[in-house]
Amino acid sequence: MHATLPDTREMRLAAARLLLPPQGVLCMLTAAWIYGADVRRESDLDIHVGFPEGKRLRRRPGVVVSQETLNSADITVIDGVAVTTPVRTVFDCLRLLRGAERLVVADALTHLRRTAVEDIRSYFATQRRMRNLRIAERLIEDIEPDSESPMETRLRVCLVDGGLPRPKPQHEVYGADGRFVGRLDLAYVDARVAVEYDGAWHWQQRRRDDRRRAALRALGWNVIVFSADEIYGDPQAVIAEVAAALRMPQAS
Repeated sequence: MHATLPDTREMRLAAARLLLPPQGVLCMLTAAWIYGADVRRESDLDIHVGFPEGKRLRRRPGVVVSQETLNSADITVIDGVAVTTPVRTVFDCLRLLRGAERLVVADALTHLRRTAVEDIRSYFATQRRMRNLRIAERLIEDIEPDSESPMETRLRVCLVDGGLPRPKPQHEVYGADGRFVGRLDLAYVDARVAVEYDGAWHWQQRRRDDRRRAALRALGWNVIVFSADEIYGDPQAVIAEVAAALRMPQAS
């Protein structure tokens, strides 16, 4: 798209409509984005397109092409453009993406209630002879519909892949008087260790987060906060800091 045009769903669908031959189907990260789950990194503006075997678009900048077996039930039409269904979108992302990104789409679309874990499990049971099928199927138990952001998913996967226990997402904390104090991105409840992603870009949001975290610390919670640069750039340091916190003795 031209740099002066707005990056909206409608604009991308219009561009895809001009670009795609009839056999093309928007899939994976592009399909997830159309369903309201913008899980792309800021630099990723590619359009992901699936084609049946023997029918594909020649490679061009900004288009990621794959060949997949798609049944009519795997495809829906949105604003005149063919798109993989939410459950098929999750299925493809679990199989074909790498690392934490496989679960980012699954978390986001189940959180938005576009599909459900049981629907995903049932879909996998109907599939045969697909790339990475069994590897992806083992990830179903790791899907977390309560996860509220892609970076929260990436942080959770970082910790679990690093050998730490799976934290509880969106844990609510109340004071002794029953007053709601705050909700934690990720929590090791028994150890009173909270792990959060700091994505605040506005000072008012940051001040609210600072006050919330101060109140949590006053209740005995160890609140550890990480940035995107730390999660992407030094995951081992993230794992080590949380592991050290989990080994700390808790005050009575």
